[in-house]
Amino acid sequence: MSVLPFQGLMLPKVVYSTVSDKNGQIDVVQIGKTRKIKVDGKEQSLNWDAPSARRLVWGRVIDVLKQNEPNLKNILILGLGGATVQHLINKDFPDTQIVSIDIDPIMVDIARKYFDLEGISNHRVIVDDACRVIVEPENFDLYKQSFQVAFVDIYIGSKYPELGKSGNFVSAIKNMVSPGGLVIFNRMYTKEHQDEVNYFIDFIQEFFHDVQTLVVAGYTNSDNVLIYGRV
Repeated sequence: MSVLPFQGLMLPKVVYSTVSDKNGQIDVVQIGKTRKIKVDGKEQSLNWDAPSARRLVWGRVIDVLKQNEPNLKNILILGLGGATVQHLINKDFPDTQIVSIDIDPIMVDIARKYFDLEGISNHRVIVDDACRVIVEPENFDLYKQSFQVAFVDIYIGSKYPELGKSGNFVSAIKNMVSPGGLVIFNRMYTKEHQDEVNYFIDFIQEFFHDVQTLVVAGYTNSDNVLIYGRV
């Protein structure tokens, strides 16, 4: 007896694959209307208009911005990936000036070729080490206390850089934001990460006030947590 395939079943198709010395294995995968970046097998970005983009962590960042900074004028973003959150900001806050920093030129090239990076208006991309940029911003024509919001999203696959947990790093990103401004951290919050992230939440309360968290469901009930506080 023959078995008919499921009608309408869409299988993942790898449309581009490469290896980066910064990120390791990078794959661009297409499933129906959704295009993803996977780094070492971990999903890192979606196309901004994917059916699930708004309900996942990128869309929830927009919710936090609308609730806390409805008159957003500028934002500093550490991490680019496929520019999911940058696109969504550009759609919902079309006049906002965006500066993104990413250490990996290969990732920036992927964003340009497969995720319409050039379609984002009012957007500057700096290809360099984010820590170097925020410690010496004047070397990159940036200035301390000049951003209304900073968003930190610096994962490499499922790994959060050790430097991103240090007091020097947190102080440097805080110094980029104007008094009263907002700093948002995206952290993975699946079971194996929760103890470390809970410690991080306690840690950053030494640097910011009114710290809040938003747990974001994805493939589990707690894929990510957004941690945000005022300078």
